[in-house]
Amino acid sequence: MNSPYANVPRPSPRPSPSSRRPSTIAELSEPRQAVPPPPPAPVRHIDGDRHRTASQESARITRKPSDPVQIPDLKTVSLPRECLPRFLSIPSLNMARNRETFRLLLGQDKGNKFTVTTLLIQRQHSTSDTCTMDEEELIHTHPSQSCFMSSVDLHTHSGFQRMLPESFAVVCAPKFTPNFGIFRLTDPPGLQTNLDCNVKEAFHLHPEVPIYTDADKGHVQMKDIPLEILDLR
Repeated sequence: MNSPYANVPRPSPRPSPSSRRPSTIAELSEPRQAVPPPPPAPVRHIDGDRHRTASQESARITRKPSDPVQIPDLKTVSLPRECLPRFLSIPSLNMARNRETFRLLLGQDKGNKFTVTTLLIQRQHSTSDTCTMDEEELIHTHPSQSCFMSSVDLHTHSGFQRMLPESFAVVCAPKFTPNFGIFRLTDPPGLQTNLDCNVKEAFHLHPEVPIYTDADKGHVQMKDIPLEILDLR
């Protein structure tokens, strides 16, 4: 999600099925060509996840089921329960070719909460490790890797979360369990760590601090609400 919607990146002007166009709220995405990142450090590969680095093992805050849920001072985000299965039904050809896919989640500000209303499909090109929207941003799949946020994902998402603290990213990994993750940068220290990073390599290490965490155990809540799909390809 990204916020106040007036300040959030939006897709290029195109005809919309309704006069009230939703604004960008979140990313449903896959790794893609990078936004410039932090201090050079060699990428260390771990078997299975080609771009998961050792620092990413400590970068994510994970909670046990028994841990108390701590919700930051954020508006609640309602995410349609059908969003993930609908998204995964779209990139089957890309996944068969071991290519990443991502989409943009749009929504509306309801005053005391945000509601995701739309899954936007835009033109894009991808490889097994990257995905570049021809015109915009993101929800994405890891066709052959597990659910985590690579340095590319972290930098892509930091721009959204800087504008809208409620922003979140969804990563889908159909071949693994769990097969999806809903994430946000910690703030502090994750958001500022990414914003201060100027490494030019796409995949790189960050300082070993808790950079991101699960958002679905906090302000993002799955709901049985409608979802519109817009295909602009």
